Amino acid sequence: MADIRFINKNGTSVDIAVVRKRFFDSAIRSGVHPDRASAIWEGAMRGEPRALDVIEDVCDIEIVSSTAGFGFL
Repeated sequence: MADIRFINKNGTSVDIAVVRKRFFDSAIRSGVHPDRASAIWEGAMRGEPRALDVIEDVCDIEIVSSTAGFGFL
């Protein structure tokens, strides 16, 4: 995961642990099975586009390349 970073909509960086907590808290509140939530998270960590989209939507963040100034994946 060193090649991406998480950015709030206001442009500030967010630690991966915070994003992970937001995602799993939201999944629990929504009644998503823990195995399904884990599969989505792991998919995002492997760079799967749909899983990345889900994480962005659920956590209200942008996932950007760590090497790109303001470029998005």
